[in-house]
Order: sequence, then structure tokens, then C-alpha cells
Amino acid sequence: MECYITYCVKGYLAFNGENELIAEKLFPEDEMLNRLADLDEKKIVAEEMEIIEEVSKDYDEIIIESNKRLSDYSIEKLKIQTPNQAGEYLRSNYDKFGLDNEDITDIYQRLAIYKIKKESASEDKHLIQAINSIDEIDESISKLIERIREWYALYFPEMDIIKNNETYIKLISQNKTKENIMQAKPDAFPSNVMDLEDDINPLDLEIMNRYANSIFELQKTRKEIEEYIDSKMEEIAPNLRLLVGSSLGAKLISHAGGLKRLATYPSSTVQIMGAEKALFRHLKSGDRPPKYGLIYQHPQVRGAKWWNRGKIARMLAGKISLAVRRDVFTKTFDENAFDDFTEKVEEIEKNNPFPTKTTKKRKEDKGKSRNKKRKGKKRKKRR
Repeated sequence: MECYITYCVKGYLAFNGENELIAEKLFPEDEMLNRLADLDEKKIVAEEMEIIEEVSKDYDEIIIESNKRLSDYSIEKLKIQTPNQAGEYLRSNYDKFGLDNEDITDIYQRLAIYKIKKESASEDKHLIQAINSIDEIDESISKLIERIREWYALYFPEMDIIKNNETYIKLISQNKTKENIMQAKPDAFPSNVMDLEDDINPLDLEIMNRYANSIFELQKTRKEIEEYIDSKMEEIAPNLRLLVGSSLGAKLISHAGGLKRLATYPSSTVQIMGAEKALFRHLKSGDRPPKYGLIYQHPQVRGAKWWNRGKIARMLAGKISLAVRRDVFTKTFDENAFDDFTEKVEEIEKNNPFPTKTTKKRKEDKGKSRNKKRKGKKRKKRR
């Protein structure tokens, strides 16, 4: 004999071949949303196993509606069929089982809100927002500093001697006049070129100081967010942090959309993350595929000889995949991961001190193709 198991928002139901209800395991009211969320994530819930065990005593074959694989159950007499006749019967006769479309819609709306809240509470989501904030702050600071340099030069043009932007802003925000700035950093300014007369309206000077102070506060905020990212990475992804650093690790997590999602990526995908435009150009026009994306920011990749970067990037991508999976699944910490990586980088550099004929030819061909494109663009402009 065979029986059919299906589920709805209230729990699991089992029917015989004549669509007669033979068993039911309902979700507890206060755990209903948790159970439905677990089912969406392809987890086996307690009520599911209980009803399978109950009907398996009297039936030789159990046909269940499920979004999971048969190997997840490890029960011989179980078969998966979606949809099965019990599920179709239940969905056609909701009213017989105390259900209506409005109740079901309301429960799924609550489930959607629950899943959004649960997702937003995950630690890596805060990390993603933080690293994205760093990028936006950097862009804003860059534009604001350009403006204050141009504006402050009307009053104190010699300040252009200060090339470091943080020092420049700190001097202006903490010293209201150019005389005070000179006293704060006497080595930077030649005394014989300075005119210390009061040659500016005090209101103009005050507003410039306030403007500089707002940039200074923004720089402080950036440092605080950097420290927050570092502590967050140490908490949720210590292996990845050790291997690539907090900033690059957070960028990889952000680009993937989450730590768990990054853990599912193969190393070949990790290697070219951030180089999607180059990849699509390769697929469309046949250009050479990219060898690295975001991981080019790693000092060991960026600082390597050009003919070794691809090898190092490929090896680093494999190490990143292992590190992230360790962070997500095993929760173990490998303190030797970075040392092993640097040893292999040294080995690659040692074994490949010079470019091979193949790599030289590729570089020459790449240069020729670039020249052809430039000539083609010039011809189009002339026309």
C-alpha cells in the first residue's frame, strides 16, 4: 500500500490512495513562521519526520511533496513527487481543512516580513553596509577636499605645499588663521613668503574653518567605520580576514551579497569577481578573459611580476574559497593560512623569474590589438 504526504501553512498531512486523511502533524502556533522559513531553506523540520515515521509503520511506499533531495531523508520506502495527488487534493479543498485563501495570503505576508527581518539581522549585512559606506565616504571626501583646496587658496595659497589631505584638513580645522597654521607646522612653510596681515573678512574665514571641520569629522567617521569593519571581520570571517585583510575581505562579501553566498562560489568565480565588464567583453568580442578582479587589490597580487599575477591570483582565489568555507561551515581558524599562501607566492616567483615565450607573445598581441583599436577610433573621428 502507498500513502501520500503533503504540507500547507498549518503543517503536514498524510492521505491514503482514496484521499482520506490518515495522519497530521501541525506546526505549533508560535513556531509556524520558523517552520515555514526552514522549509523554504530546504531543511527537514520535526513535524515532517514525525509524520513519515508514523505512516511508515502501516504503508509500504510513502510519496511525499518536498523541495529537498531523496538523499536528505535516508528512508528506503520514501519517494519524492512534486506535486503528488494529496497535494493537489488539499489545494483544491482548503475549506475542508479549515483554510481559506485570505488566511494563507496573510500567513505568507507575515512570513515575508519575518524573512526580511531575519535577513537584515545577519551580521554580514551590517558589514556590507559598512564597506559600501566607506566607498561613498571616500568619494565624498575626495570632492570636498578639492573644493576646500580651491577655496582656501584664495586666503592662503602657500597651503598647497601640504600634499597630504588629512594633514591639510586637520591644520585648517584646528587653526583658524594662517598664522596659527604656521605655528602648528613651522617646518612646512618658508617664513619669508608669508604675509600675516589680516587680509580676509572674518566671516569668510569662519565659514571655511567650519567647512574644513565637517570634512575632518567625516574623516574621523571613516576611521571609526574601518575599525568597525575590522572587528566585524574578526568576528564573522577570521580566516578570510587573515588571508586578504579586513577591507578586501569585506568587499568580496559585499560583491557576493553575503558570506554564505561567497562560500558557495567556486574559486574561478572568486578570482574574477569585480571584473564582470571584462568578462562580458571577452564573451562578446573574443578579447582575452580577465585573470583577476577585486583580488588584484591584494599586495601579493598587485606587487607580483606581471607574468606571475595570473598564477598567484588563481592560487589566492582557491585559498579564499577554502577560508570562507571554513568560516561558514566548520567555524575553525587556520592561523597558518597566510604563511602558507606567502610561501607558495615565493615559490611561484622563484620558479618563474622570467616570462616565457608564450607570455611574451600574448603581451605583444595584446599591445597590437590595443593599437588597432586606437587607430580604428581615430579613423572614425576623422570621418
